[in-house]
Amino acid sequence: MAFGTYDGVVANASTTLNATATIISTCTSGAAAQITMNAGAYEGSGSTDVPVRRMTTGASEYLVYQVYSDVSRKTIWGNSDPTGVSFTGTGAPQTLTVYGSIPSAQIVPEGEYSDQIIVTITY
Repeated sequence: MAFGTYDGVVANASTTLNATATIISTCTSGAAAQITMNAGAYEGSGSTDVPVRRMTTGASEYLVYQVYSDVSRKTIWGNSDPTGVSFTGTGAPQTLTVYGSIPSAQIVPEGEYSDQIIVTITY
């Protein structure tokens, strides 16, 4: 997921920065499956079910973000049964959209921020 340029002082002072990504999986037809996502490499303090996710420049500077399973960005895509996304396999590739958001007004030094989330598909 690529968010693009974030500016917590001007452009994103009162507006979140949103992005999307896709997960494509092929599961056996009729098989129940679930996709979960871990907290990422730089998780903040909080629940592992609905983690606080952070990107970093590698210099102990963090930019908080979150990933969601719904376009309204209200349901955090987490790392447990209740917070994962369940679906039924069709035997063909299926695409699920991941919705990301960086909250407004975060004041962080300029730099290239990144994180790595592990996506797990269980069926």
